[in-house]
Amino acid sequence: MVFPPLAALIGIFSPLPIVFVYLQRGRQVSVVLIALVFVVLLLLVGTNQALLFLTEYALMALLLGEMIRIQAPSDKCIAVSASASGLASIVLLIVLFGDPYASVREFFEAQIRGHFSQSMEAFEAIGENKAEVADMKAFAERTIEGFAAAYPAFLLIGSLIASLINYSLIRIVWTRLRGPGLFSDETFAEWFCPENMVWGFILSAAALFLGQGVVADVGLNVFLVVLVIYFVQGLSIVVYFLKARNVPVFFWVVLFILIFAQPILTGLVAGLGVFDIWVDFRKLKKVSDIQ
Repeated sequence: MVFPPLAALIGIFSPLPIVFVYLQRGRQVSVVLIALVFVVLLLLVGTNQALLFLTEYALMALLLGEMIRIQAPSDKCIAVSASASGLASIVLLIVLFGDPYASVREFFEAQIRGHFSQSMEAFEAIGENKAEVADMKAFAERTIEGFAAAYPAFLLIGSLIASLINYSLIRIVWTRLRGPGLFSDETFAEWFCPENMVWGFILSAAALFLGQGVVADVGLNVFLVVLVIYFVQGLSIVVYFLKARNVPVFFWVVLFILIFAQPILTGLVAGLGVFDIWVDFRKLKKVSDIQ
């Protein structure tokens, strides 16, 4: 039996060998590999899970491999593969499990309610305190609608994280085995997102806080995705200054644990990313060094 966290971990890294085969052996061999994996999943776990593998991981791997092969910039490799995989997964989930008489939001609410129900059953099975389980159920009921409205964003963010992880790993592995030929010398500390993305942040925030119904839901999803991208840019700024100051690795680890564990620090890092378009923090550091 494979526990769900382990299965999710395996899934995140599943594009890695496909991308490596794509770069080493070409498109045809990688397609054959995907077909073999699809058939095995079809026989072992059924049609739905096999199709989800195609949209969530195989499509991501093929696009990552092709974008890397043509030596596209790293952010485009990640954005294209994550967007295509995430959107395809959303469509497939709705097609496979959706009710033709229910709205998209009602569909996602039903999915989240099912996940919460399974979690509550698991807590009850391991002997958790009944009062605590009841409190958790009450909290779940209060938050289900909010989670349902943002469910597409969570799927897209998951695809973004998976694509980022696989791109980073394939770059490390390929560079050590074959040299840096397919990858540029750009580093994460120098990365910044396109300036026009700030309009997505502003307009989605306006739709979220001023709109209603579908407009607010769309605004919420776009806002969350853009906020995560700006959080990544904020992390690149943090990495830039840590490198510039030659901070020991131990303090890197402590700082990143705090960033991901403390919501206030997480918000500050995202704020760095948002305001970097106007302030350009890394440029300020270079100017101060010259002076």
